[in-house]
Amino acid sequence: MLQAEVEEFLSALKPGTKHVYQRGLCKFQEFLAGQGLDAAGFLSLVEEDLRKPRLEKTRVARKTLNAFIDHLQGEGFAPKTINAYVGAVQSLAKYYDIPLSTHYVNRPPARAIYKKYPWTIEEIGKFIALMNNIQYKCIAACIVQSGLSISDLLGLRYGDIKEEFERGVVPLCLDLSRKKTNIPFLTFVGSWALGLLKEHLADRDMQDDTPIFMVTRRAVDSYFRRVGVKFGGWFSGRNPYSPHSLRAAFRTILSDHKVDPLYIEFWMGHKVPEQQIVYVSKSREGWRETYRIQAEPWLTP
Repeated sequence: MLQAEVEEFLSALKPGTKHVYQRGLCKFQEFLAGQGLDAAGFLSLVEEDLRKPRLEKTRVARKTLNAFIDHLQGEGFAPKTINAYVGAVQSLAKYYDIPLSTHYVNRPPARAIYKKYPWTIEEIGKFIALMNNIQYKCIAACIVQSGLSISDLLGLRYGDIKEEFERGVVPLCLDLSRKKTNIPFLTFVGSWALGLLKEHLADRDMQDDTPIFMVTRRAVDSYFRRVGVKFGGWFSGRNPYSPHSLRAAFRTILSDHKVDPLYIEFWMGHKVPEQQIVYVSKSREGWRETYRIQAEPWLTP
């Protein structure tokens, strides 16, 4: 819950700015709580530090903001969001006439270069082996074998897989409309990811509307970042080993093995020109056989 000083500050903002700053200050308070502080206490410490002689100052504002940035990066926030949240803290201080310079604060560059890791399927297997949580293992393997986006994967309900899953059909078909574009498409999950999925769902009471994965997008990003550090060492900025990088690996690996680009685009839920999709029109079983022969072997560590 936000303190009265923060609420007063937010009430003075325009609606668009207020929405962003409120999220940022909630995150800042959540971060401060781990240090036994709140926003009001932080401002008091900054005021107290500013009154001290030069050699006695602790630079509490600078140190706290740098730690806050590290915290946000660790949770997988984008540079633009991090800078907005730091700006919210700076504006809060300014509202109460407290100078809070960010000149020596390590803010991420707004246009950070994002390089996805050039995965091979063998390296993907090693990356997933570092995961100690079956749910995240399953998420990673499903992305690699289906080419699904993380939002589409987390949106799956048990009813989407129930019939084929319970009959043991392999590869399992996902008959979907992509959330981002509303484009209908088919893709598949091979035996490797299905083995992890069975382990993940074991002993769970599943109804048709039960989410297959009980986790948020942010939690997934944060977990992948931690495993990425284990896998490749520390990095700054965006995570090169993100869920999206595994989706990109789906395309790259299949392209490298000369799979028809139209098949890849269709499986990924991308828009394929109508005249071209008619050219490769198949039944569900036809697509399943194509996936089994042309895709699954290359997408299995």
